[in-house]
Amino acid sequence: MKKRFHLIGLGCPKNQVDSELVWAQLSSQGWTAVDDAAEAELIVVNTCAFLTEAVEESLDTIVQAASFKTRGRCKKLVVAGCLPGRYSQQLLDDLQEVDLFVTPEKVGEISTLVESDLGKEGKLQGSPGRSFLMDADTPRANSLSAGAAYLKVAEGCSRKCSFCVIPSIRGPNRSRSIDDLVREAENLVRWGANELILVAQDLASWGTDLPGKPALHELVDELAVVPGLWWLRLMYLFPTKIPEQLLEVIARHETVLPYLDIPLQHVDPEVLKRMKRGGDPQTLLNFIGKIRKQVPGAVLRTSLMTGFPGETEQAFERLMGFVKEARFERLGVFAFSAEEGTEAASLDHQVPREVVLKRQRQLMDEQVAIAEEYHHGLVGRSMEVLVEGIGGEGEMIGRAWNQAPEVDGQTFMTGEAIIGEVVRVRITDADPYDLQGEIIE
Repeated sequence: MKKRFHLIGLGCPKNQVDSELVWAQLSSQGWTAVDDAAEAELIVVNTCAFLTEAVEESLDTIVQAASFKTRGRCKKLVVAGCLPGRYSQQLLDDLQEVDLFVTPEKVGEISTLVESDLGKEGKLQGSPGRSFLMDADTPRANSLSAGAAYLKVAEGCSRKCSFCVIPSIRGPNRSRSIDDLVREAENLVRWGANELILVAQDLASWGTDLPGKPALHELVDELAVVPGLWWLRLMYLFPTKIPEQLLEVIARHETVLPYLDIPLQHVDPEVLKRMKRGGDPQTLLNFIGKIRKQVPGAVLRTSLMTGFPGETEQAFERLMGFVKEARFERLGVFAFSAEEGTEAASLDHQVPREVVLKRQRQLMDEQVAIAEEYHHGLVGRSMEVLVEGIGGEGEMIGRAWNQAPEVDGQTFMTGEAIIGEVVRVRITDADPYDLQGEIIE
């Protein structure tokens, strides 16, 4: 059998790193990647199962991939990641066309598993509640844009948010050591990454499980001085776990971008209590004010949720007022989904779906106006931009320092630059999502 594989990766940046590991594993074992699934003898679907919509997308993708067993060359179909971690037995019963299911615990062994004769009883590899923890020696590819790479610093999550299935799929928080992460960061920079994006399910809890319990600011302090690194970006910071030392490190190092992603989810005290998170509007506003004071020019991103069980009209108005006052530069809004197996799915006072979606639209409409005002305030300024590619009309495309990959907008530029490098751009126009400019340096 020819050894050609086609890999389909779904889900979040953490899962994207897993897909990169699978790609590198298979390539190191003599498999050749192909873009056309119809030409592949092996198809791997690395799935997401965080929300019902993600589960449905994963299932649709699997069915589509399975069709290449009859209309293509596929001899083996592998389903990996969070979907088998969440629904292992159901998948075994319902998806007979899949040859191998691999939970996150075994993602580091896929290249060996696909070559083995596991038999019918070995169709499921791994068990829910734990995930593979890579290190700097783990082979990996980089599927992010030119000049940037994710650095996954931990696996799993030890929090008990009532709406989230991740701890049951990927297990408790497990951190990688500072030395190991610095070594991988050095490798990624040598391979051409000017930007490293720190990701974890709960970045702020990094180190709490390691000997001596090192704090995140210690890791950031070490990574900030990796030779050749231009930008270091922090994503997924739990709001109550950002100490002053971390803000001081961000303010001190030019390498560390003053960009913080802090998913708040809500601000109403009763809703937050039911989410098992805690907090209130004034405390969170004070927290945001503290960041903006200690890190001048900080750009803040958050994620909010509408329609959580018990979210009254008053609670939603409180959330809306908070968004107007906090004025986040970046904001994503999720509609609550009652996920099977979570405590939130069985809570009383479930909000009608049409109300959930209406509130989501209202919140995003408010944020569009805030984002547009922020972007128009950048017109005339010069900003550092990482060049990622060339558009259809010959313009350069990239991301300014205040734009994280895949969740924020892009910057479109006139002029010439090398893909993967950081250039200085004068902003000439903007809309709520994207920037336009001319390369000046």
